[in-house]
Amino acid sequence: MRHPTRTRLLLLLLLIGIVATPLIPEASAQADRVDWAARIAEVDRLLARGETTAVPAAWREAYVAAHASRSWPGMLAVGDAAVRAGRATGTPEVFEPRARRAYLTALLRARRQGSRDGVLAAADAFGRLGDRDAERVARSEAATLAIRAEHEVRRRAGAL
Repeated sequence: MRHPTRTRLLLLLLLIGIVATPLIPEASAQADRVDWAARIAEVDRLLARGETTAVPAAWREAYVAAHASRSWPGMLAVGDAAVRAGRATGTPEVFEPRARRAYLTALLRARRQGSRDGVLAAADAFGRLGDRDAERVARSEAATLAIRAEHEVRRRAGAL
């Protein structure tokens, strides 16, 4: 062999990869969903028990989990949880801006993922907050996504 050192190094790296691969945690959208959903459920349990002092910390944990999931459904759900928390704790002025930020993140993620349903869900959420400007922008984005999707279908059909 011309390069025994290089071959040994390659075999060593391959062996390390084989041994280490099972140790790397799997990235799973389902695991992410369970994480943020479980944390939102904890916020709701605290609200149901009237433990309002623990709600802000629990909501922050839910927000972090939803944000880490990189999904728009998680951000919509955590925004809705913020609205519920604001109403239950009597502090909508604290939680509504948090809901708005979560809804905006959901809108941006849905748009980036090309999800018309996600963009429309964000529009509905802004509407529930009474933010008509954001709702209008989101509905416009949903229409743009629909037009792009239609053009893509026609382009593909024409290619056949």
